[in-house]
Amino acid sequence: MILSKVQTSTKQRTEFRLLVAIRFACLMAIAKGHTNPMDCQRVQARCAELAKHFAYNHPSPAFHSQFIGHAGELGPSFCLRFTEPKQGLYGSVMVWSNETAPTNVHQLSLSRA
Repeated sequence: MILSKVQTSTKQRTEFRLLVAIRFACLMAIAKGHTNPMDCQRVQARCAELAKHFAYNHPSPAFHSQFIGHAGELGPSFCLRFTEPKQGLYGSVMVWSNETAPTNVHQLSLSRA
């Protein structure tokens, strides 16, 4: 899991900071009573920051292997999946709680402003 490994490059440290911000926002969303973390505006904002970051930067190999193309752990309670950007879009971020049914996966797709 990328959150528990030592980050060896600037790119990995930036990704780590963004993933920790998303995870913390998800924990706060659940604490505030949201059953789906993507219903919270704070989680959506943090996911938008991650999508924007990858619109202008390539992911590290560790991030690519864990979160692009399949779901990766975002701590013990949450999963995250990032779909690579397409023309005119930032990419999409999906976050869900491991405690909810897999049918409750929600996606945030962002277009460039």
